[in-house]
Amino acid sequence: MKEKHRKGRAARSGKVTSLMVVPHNSDQVLTWRVSNIRLKIVSLLALLIITAASLSAYLTIVVHENKQLKTQQQELSALLIEHQKSIEDNIAQIAQAEDLDTLTKEKIDEFSYLLQNLTTNYIDKEMKTLTVSRSSVTNTTSTAFIGKISELRALISFLEDNEKQGDQVFSVLTEKKEELQNYLDHLPTFWPTNGSIGSEFGNRFHPIYKKFMDHTGVDIGGSKGNSIYAAASGKVVFAGKSGGYGYYVDIDHGNGLVTRYAHCKKLLVKKGQTVMIGEKIAQVGDTGTSTGPHLHFEVRIKDNAVDPTLFIGTKP
Repeated sequence: MKEKHRKGRAARSGKVTSLMVVPHNSDQVLTWRVSNIRLKIVSLLALLIITAASLSAYLTIVVHENKQLKTQQQELSALLIEHQKSIEDNIAQIAQAEDLDTLTKEKIDEFSYLLQNLTTNYIDKEMKTLTVSRSSVTNTTSTAFIGKISELRALISFLEDNEKQGDQVFSVLTEKKEELQNYLDHLPTFWPTNGSIGSEFGNRFHPIYKKFMDHTGVDIGGSKGNSIYAAASGKVVFAGKSGGYGYYVDIDHGNGLVTRYAHCKKLLVKKGQTVMIGEKIAQVGDTGTSTGPHLHFEVRIKDNAVDPTLFIGTKP
């Protein structure tokens, strides 16, 4: 019977785990008995807690890394979009440059033709039509001719602007531009003295001869001694005194075009001298057949007088 009781205690004792603690300086032993089932449950819970904590820590790290990766991805995406835009802009600029290059080449050909046409025939033909008959020179003709001279100036200005900007494409037209500018400088478009027109070109009642006569130029009023300027570049072909003109200067501008400056007080140039547009050549006076100080200004094409306002306009 005792043997069975021991076996039962031993069997029961196999299902418990004892934890003994011996405090220092004490003979008493503290004992805790825990059944194996409870121990296993506690161990399992501890393991689960540790596992959960580890998993939570891991997940926290993964979430943080994911956020960093997402931020980096967004930055990379923005960079790629920026690069893509830059590439698209470059492609557009290249395409535009190619189109501009094609257009520019076409414009060069067009301008070259226009310049050549202007410098060889354009103005010459217009001036020839003005010499057919003084009575046939209408206001429409005058306006058209002045408009063409304005177009000529605008074209020169356009070429100069592109040359200043260092446009290599248009630099090929530099020689043409200089030729065109030289041609324009030889057209009498510079106002010859300070003053306004007092007597116009055409048939008028002469203030001295008291009869209707052709007035071959325009009279520009001014004080005695006022400066007279060359209306265009050219060569002085006459500088002296003759008849009703008094002291006067004739300047040949080429292509049969001559300007005359009459009734001068004093001449400042000599025959054979080359003058530039706007250069001072004489002083206003009242020599010859004159009622007072003024400049009698003429424009002659192949020795036919034409209205000077075709070139200089009606106001300075």
